[in-house]
Amino acid sequence: MRRIVGAALFGLGILSLLFAMALAWIIVPSQRKVPLDLAPPDVVVETANASFVQAKMLPDGTPQVVVENAGLRSTTGIKPDFKAAADLDGDTLIWNVYHSTNRIDTGEMINSAESRVALDRVSGEAVPWAGQCHSETQVPCTPGDVAFAGQLYLFPFGTERRTYQYWDSTLHKALPIEYQASERYNGLPAYRFQQQIPEQPAEMNPETLSGLLGFLAPGATTGTISYRATRTLWVEPRTGAIVGYREQQHRELVPDVGTPVVIFDADLQYDQATLDAVRKEAENGLSLLTMLGLWVPLGLAILGLALTAAGLLTSRTAGPPGAHRSEEPTEPLPTAVPS
Repeated sequence: MRRIVGAALFGLGILSLLFAMALAWIIVPSQRKVPLDLAPPDVVVETANASFVQAKMLPDGTPQVVVENAGLRSTTGIKPDFKAAADLDGDTLIWNVYHSTNRIDTGEMINSAESRVALDRVSGEAVPWAGQCHSETQVPCTPGDVAFAGQLYLFPFGTERRTYQYWDSTLHKALPIEYQASERYNGLPAYRFQQQIPEQPAEMNPETLSGLLGFLAPGATTGTISYRATRTLWVEPRTGAIVGYREQQHRELVPDVGTPVVIFDADLQYDQATLDAVRKEAENGLSLLTMLGLWVPLGLAILGLALTAAGLLTSRTAGPPGAHRSEEPTEPLPTAVPS
């Protein structure tokens, strides 16, 4: 009986060790992907002072377009589209993204936009999808009017110290964002990346451009938009969460006659509520990865070693197979003595 118990303990110990190795080296790495039901918190970037174009309607009904100076708050909200994602391969997220920029002092909306984007659950990159779209004038946006690429809202699980491609919504293309340093930011270890976009022409809807020229550069017949930007991101590398963000952007209207007019200039960063929310989300992800990738496998390994040792010890103390207890010694029978 002791040998049966020992063999059972030894077998359970081996199974625990095998499951610990599978969990640490196969199961957990294969599950390092964004959950399909993840609903990211709203992200807000703001600045206390910015220059921007604002279209207004005067009391008499006359339209007016002027360059204002005030604080801006830009909010991005994400709503997962589970139904659309279910029609794909299971490794792709479909996110509906809503964006609006408002004055801080009056709450007036300056602009808004809507996007639909497909993202790889592991790499966080945009992937080809017929339904992707982006619009700042038409809601809902028209499927297929944009081709998203690179990183947009996520970085990969296990972000590396290298250059990635990051989407620029003004130029409508992905451009390099370079690793710069490892440092603590927002209470977490992070990799700092920076994307520098040198001054260059940017496309604008012809009707919008014509309207700007009419109000801000009277006498001009044509013009272009000059654009430059610097983005700095802090990424928690194990989860790929963007825990810090700063965007310095400058745009000018350059008419064919007259001087250029600054139509946007701002230094935008996460507000405190966003810093708190993204840190909490990253901490939760880190805790789950640490528990499943380290502590649970370690506990199973210790349990497995203890069970195998107990099994071996129990089997050795059970005696050799087929052994029987020695019988009690008996006194020899008396022998008759011849007379």
